[in-house]
Amino acid sequence: MASPRPLNTATAWLVRLLSALTLVAGGVVFFSGTAEAATICGNVSVPPGYVITSESLTASCTGGYLTETIQPPSNGLAVCLNGPVPSGYAVTSIYTTNNCGPYQTGRINTVTNGMRICGNSNDSLPNGYVITSEGPDSTCSQWYGETVNLASNGIAVCGNSPIPANYVITSSYQNAACGIYLGARLNTASDGMTFCGNSPIPTNYVITANFQVSSCGQYLGGRLNVAYNGIIACADSPTPPGYWVSANGIQSSACSPYQAERLNNS
Repeated sequence: MASPRPLNTATAWLVRLLSALTLVAGGVVFFSGTAEAATICGNVSVPPGYVITSESLTASCTGGYLTETIQPPSNGLAVCLNGPVPSGYAVTSIYTTNNCGPYQTGRINTVTNGMRICGNSNDSLPNGYVITSEGPDSTCSQWYGETVNLASNGIAVCGNSPIPANYVITSSYQNAACGIYLGARLNTASDGMTFCGNSPIPTNYVITANFQVSSCGQYLGGRLNVAYNGIIACADSPTPPGYWVSANGIQSSACSPYQAERLNNS
């Protein structure tokens, strides 16, 4: 089979032109000088994995929409804060520039253990990180500054912290390091452990008892167990993937004030 013929100069130019026209029609124009940078109009969603680095009114975007320059994130990059912050990055300072139109500018950095971030980037924290302290911070403008750390068994976190997979809240209390939020202690999930009712339930665990736990403050406590075929779980328990309720309305003093259910997976 013959090898594909290389495009001649005219054909190659035409392909590039048609590609550019397609991108313009879609609201995206890639810069010729920077392979990773692009411009979009403000009514177009920022593609996943990109941030806005500048924006202004231009003739390219009609209807009052700003023209936005976007590019992949990098450590220390200044971004416009009306755009997304990709997972794994966090805003570490907030300030005002002329680059972002009416919006604030922030500097982003890759998240590392013990770093200080601004509270407007909690949603971009990678799995496994928790907030361990927070409070007013001049570098974060109107947002709290927060210290983030990798989760570990027994770590103290703030009540607005994400809870990593396979961790549960085992106590809830006042913590001055958390500003306006309650504090909490996290432990890795284990079969038969006691937990607080404001905790997420890890996959494949069910609630098998509800009771008061002094360390849980105003929250009801309980017991967690690893699910198995035929287990009796409390009705306030999630049903793990692959399981179904085979009987409900079971009276169980252990589950009070809820009834109990039988779960099966085969």
